[in-house]
Amino acid sequence: MTSPRPPYPGERFRRQLADLLNTWVEQGLIEPEQRDRLWEYYQLDSLPRAAGSRFVLVLLLFGAVLVGLGVISFVAANWAAIPRWARAWGCLALMVGLQVAGFQVWQQGSRRLGSALLIAGELTLGACIGLMAQWVQLGGSAAGLFWAWGMGSLAMAYSLRHSPSGVLACLLLGLGMVADFVDWGTVNFLYPWLTLGLLVPLAYWCCSRWVFALAVVNFGLALQGLAERLGSSFQGLTLLHLLGVAVVWGLGLWHQRHKPWLSRVLTEGRDPELPGELEQGLDLAPTAQNLALLGLGVLLYVWSFWGTWLVDLPADPLLDAGDPWAGLSAAGLLLLTGWGWWQGWQEKRSQPVSSWLKDAAVLISLVALALLLGIGSAVPLNVTAGAALVLFAPWIVTLLLLGLSAVLCWEGLQQGRRGRFWQGLLGLTLVVLTRFFEYPTGLLVKSVALVVCGIGVIWIGLKFERRIFSRS
Repeated sequence: MTSPRPPYPGERFRRQLADLLNTWVEQGLIEPEQRDRLWEYYQLDSLPRAAGSRFVLVLLLFGAVLVGLGVISFVAANWAAIPRWARAWGCLALMVGLQVAGFQVWQQGSRRLGSALLIAGELTLGACIGLMAQWVQLGGSAAGLFWAWGMGSLAMAYSLRHSPSGVLACLLLGLGMVADFVDWGTVNFLYPWLTLGLLVPLAYWCCSRWVFALAVVNFGLALQGLAERLGSSFQGLTLLHLLGVAVVWGLGLWHQRHKPWLSRVLTEGRDPELPGELEQGLDLAPTAQNLALLGLGVLLYVWSFWGTWLVDLPADPLLDAGDPWAGLSAAGLLLLTGWGWWQGWQEKRSQPVSSWLKDAAVLISLVALALLLGIGSAVPLNVTAGAALVLFAPWIVTLLLLGLSAVLCWEGLQQGRRGRFWQGLLGLTLVVLTRFFEYPTGLLVKSVALVVCGIGVIWIGLKFERRIFSRS
């Protein structure tokens, strides 16, 4: 039985390897035959074509969007002057023609032009839905239009494993949730689960980081609407977003545990022309971690201000008898979070501390902020405990943010990851500067703090780059 092919590295490594192979042959480090085998194994001949294809694809998709919007505007402007039979047949013929042509071109190997035609056809689908509903005088909300339109794009994305259609579907479904919230002031309690059940698997199916990122954004919008359905205060909204951060982080832990299985399942039946891009796109755990860290950092930063805790908000209705279905949805998300984190613990419990230190810092930050918010919603500000909470809670949250930033800096130093190191350094610098400007200090002290922080960032950055250079 043939062993599975190992995953390809990123395109950056392949470009560096292509630049070095001839130099290694000239220096006698490898033989020309070895260079040829490496060149064929990593498919370095496809690098120029792959680099240019992205730019051309962006141009074609942009042009397709403009064409689709132009068709929508033209038909809307001349709708009354067009006969009814011409309206119906014209819309259907344009939509079907673009979809069929795009599919045929896609099947024949011209994926860039096929993607442009498919996107144009999906934009025409939205125009057809809206204009045909207007023709037959069928009433409905904007949310229904966006949801029907998004479901059509979602079906196309799943059937062809087409990432641009998946991006369009995520945008349309997100607009549907926003429109639903604007019309009714709330959203369906199933929206978070629909996002996790439809869009996140689509990101894995298409191996697309963009689809995954937009799925997480839609999940955040769904949690916002769920908080409104529960009638939550600002504390309750923050608690739900903390739950969302935990869900996304748990998804990353689950991905790390089951990555070999995912690679084996998702690569079956895929087009073997671009195996490097396929394998690179499978690793969605870093994207999940970056998005979760961004959300957690924003929440910690907002609640590190003294004025945020001074707002006398009512008791949080998350613990009261609110919408039972929305509460059940939140409880299910909590169980899903626990399952994902348990999967991560099973993977990392036998590994050294350095492998799970970041996970522990994120978990401590989530639990600590949730406990502080729970206490703040239960204790009035006019009692001694409430006053003590207002006094100490901002400093506790500040320490949590400092600790998380320090862990990120440490991980960046240990693993040589520039992005992670600068994330932590940015968090440390932002906390120090914010505290100096939040509390009453003299202008001279603030200027000294700015100069010291600037010099510190430059010095630490140069030390980090020197360390990375010495390792390489």
